Amino acid sequence: MRVGEGAIKHITLSNGQVAHLHRLQPGRVIPGQDREDIFSQGAPLASIDNRDRVYRNLLRLLDLYPHHQQDLLRRGVSVPEIKRNGYKSVPDHVPPWTICRKLIRSGLDLTGIPGFYRARSRYGGSYWTFNSSPGYFIPIRDARGRIQALQRRMDDIRNGKYMLFSGHSDRGGCSCGTPAHVARPTEIKDQRVWITEGQLKADIAAAYLDAVVIGAQGATSWKPVVPEVVELGAKEVVIAYDRDQKTNKEVARGKRMLVAELKKLGITVREAIWRARSKEEKGIDDALVAGLELKII
Repeated sequence: MRVGEGAIKHITLSNGQVAHLHRLQPGRVIPGQDREDIFSQGAPLASIDNRDRVYRNLLRLLDLYPHHQQDLLRRGVSVPEIKRNGYKSVPDHVPPWTICRKLIRSGLDLTGIPGFYRARSRYGGSYWTFNSSPGYFIPIRDARGRIQALQRRMDDIRNGKYMLFSGHSDRGGCSCGTPAHVARPTEIKDQRVWITEGQLKADIAAAYLDAVVIGAQGATSWKPVVPEVVELGAKEVVIAYDRDQKTNKEVARGKRMLVAELKKLGITVREAIWRARSKEEKGIDDALVAGLELKII
């Protein structure tokens, strides 16, 4: 009565609430025949406000497992920052469709929310679910602090260490694109906006620099960074890409294009460099955690 999915008829009751009528057979739900096949195409991306609402409720249902917290502590994230940033583990003891059901029963619509998709039921019809490969979620926020997407730090890194919570457009899901993440410290002391590669790296750098740090999905995914810089009203930015830009042509090219675009907007662009003591200090987060001196040029 309260579930609209698969209903053959919708009725408005005298109290104004909507009830949903389903045709049942023993052990089976027969979806309406006039409904479009949900597996034929992906859903359009939901508004950022809807995405923020769903993701916040999803993270409230999850915990952060001890081994994932240890990984974050090892990277240099403090316990208060771990809690403030909202990292949560992908559940390994609760089926993903059970969590989806809880979200739907709380009044949330998962249509157009990247990461969620449909699976066919053996009894007919379909249900919402998501990929539950082990790892932990890293919220990707916009300049206003809204969660626009989620990234996963995978336990099994054979197919990649970081993967976006996205896709499955052939099963009613959708892509989140390559959004940039805006990380904010507890207190802003440096009014410049910093730009680096990676969401978690941006969170770590923001806490150490006391500055807003934008984390691009990668050096070549520079375009989503620009609107966030504009939204923040930045007058000066500091680019702090990984040290491999000296040997990686794609990284160097992406940085040049970002610099050119920012200068077109009248924004002063500087760069952070540091002298690494080992190969482990290639990123701005590694340099800050190691206490290396940064030079702004």
